[in-house]
Amino acid sequence: MKTEMDALNMDERQRLHWLQANRATLFAVGATWVGMIGWELLHQRTPLFLIVMVPVFALLRFGLYRHYSRKNG
Repeated sequence: MKTEMDALNMDERQRLHWLQANRATLFAVGATWVGMIGWELLHQRTPLFLIVMVPVFALLRFGLYRHYSRKNG
C-alpha cells in the first residue's frame, strides 16, 4: 500500500522527520485530551465520554496494530 511518504517521494531522512512529526502531533492531541478532562473535573463536571474514550482509542490502536502486523508480516 502506498503511503503519504511514498506519494511525496520522501527519502529516509524526510521519512524519519515525518514520523517524528506524527508522534509529536499524537502527543499534543493526547495532552489536549487530558487537559480537557482536567478542565471538566475542575468545574465539577464528570467528562464520562472523554474518560471512556481513552481506553477505547488504546484498544483500537492495539487492534489495528495487530491487524496490520499480521497482514504485512
